Amino acid sequence: MATTNTEVGQWIDDHETEMIEFLEEYIRYRSPTEEEAAVQREFIEPFFRDEMAWDSVDVVDVSEDGDRPNINARLIGDGEGETLLFNGHSDVVDVSEAAEEAWTTDPWDPVIEDGRLYGRGANDMKGPNTAMIWAANAVMEADVELGGDLLMSIVVGEELAQQEYGSIAATEAFLEDGIEIPICLNTEPTNNEIHTKSAATFDFEITIRGKDVHTSQRNLTQYPQRHDIPIGDEVGVDAGLIMAELLQEFAELEHQWNMRYRDEIYGGGGTPAPDSQGVGPIGINCTVLEAGDYIASIPGQATIEGHVFYPPFVDDEELWGEMQDVVDSLAVTHDWLAEHPPEMRWKTVFDWPAFEVPIEHPACQTLGAVVESVTERQPVYSGFKAVADNSYIQRECGVDTISFGPGDLLMGAHGPDEYLPLEQFVAATKVYAEMICAWCGGDRHNE
Repeated sequence: MATTNTEVGQWIDDHETEMIEFLEEYIRYRSPTEEEAAVQREFIEPFFRDEMAWDSVDVVDVSEDGDRPNINARLIGDGEGETLLFNGHSDVVDVSEAAEEAWTTDPWDPVIEDGRLYGRGANDMKGPNTAMIWAANAVMEADVELGGDLLMSIVVGEELAQQEYGSIAATEAFLEDGIEIPICLNTEPTNNEIHTKSAATFDFEITIRGKDVHTSQRNLTQYPQRHDIPIGDEVGVDAGLIMAELLQEFAELEHQWNMRYRDEIYGGGGTPAPDSQGVGPIGINCTVLEAGDYIASIPGQATIEGHVFYPPFVDDEELWGEMQDVVDSLAVTHDWLAEHPPEMRWKTVFDWPAFEVPIEHPACQTLGAVVESVTERQPVYSGFKAVADNSYIQRECGVDTISFGPGDLLMGAHGPDEYLPLEQFVAATKVYAEMICAWCGGDRHNE
């Protein structure tokens, strides 16, 4: 990565140690969703007020108990440039005692090894948040006079889809002040690629009714018997076996979907160069599987809980209909299911929309030019394979949103040994700083 010659770039190089120390302290605040108050009130808000030159710093909290604070900040331009909103969440996926055993380091006490900083939230997304905060700090310290406003929201609630307390509330607070926001740059980890669209997701639950019977009677449920001996579903029905059949059918349906849907950005693996995530735009994730409740009884009930990720150009109603067709077709060859069809429910927890912005959007093109200038590499336009606050900012607040951030979901996000490559971290900080200047129309008097 080339070192930029601009004053903001040099300032970032000179303050790399402080940036990393800030991130380490940020990670030490254990802030799972719904427990973000301490990190927001004790760490982010004081830093914004005391260590940065924001024109205003506001707490936006719409929760009943006043314990879900978002931190909004504004640097006012002279009105001659475009406004830019940065957005990122402080809440993280918690690490249970059982999950912590899979970590090789303490998830709440960050360590640096081989150019990587390890800790919960390093990647998703306290590392990217730190980069955007210190990019703004660099612009301020370099006395850059902006033409447009620079806005920043550090929010709560993202990991449990609680945007009504987080990004929606924070963004609406700016809009209610009469600020026009043409673009939001969310800093979720994208491997420093420009993500112009994302997946959407819905959850589902399928309950399969079987018929309990003592496990010694399994032979009667599975094999023909001589006349007058009860067999099959007269005796019992193994809901676990039906579940296994259904899982196999869903795997085949998922394969068909991935062969069917193609897209330059999302299904094609990035453009104009390949992205870091690979192709494959759709997934049927059967994540919680349960069958039976007693070791000596053939399972009389089984449940599948999971969720589907799908691209923004696919109709979720059609996908759900095809999943229902799979269940219905299984019943055609299964006498028990014909009389006792599985119960299917969807969108009980997650109904997370996608976001989508064309590559031709001026903010995408400006960011692409900045990436190329700072990194001396061709920018990669790709799609976020997961979901992010962008979708709600776009759908509920009417603000177009793109993502660019250091790290990658493959780097331990939501799992053990989450890490952030520090070289990417510094590069992203410089890109953010230069994007502020390029988009907001900064006048760098000291260069």
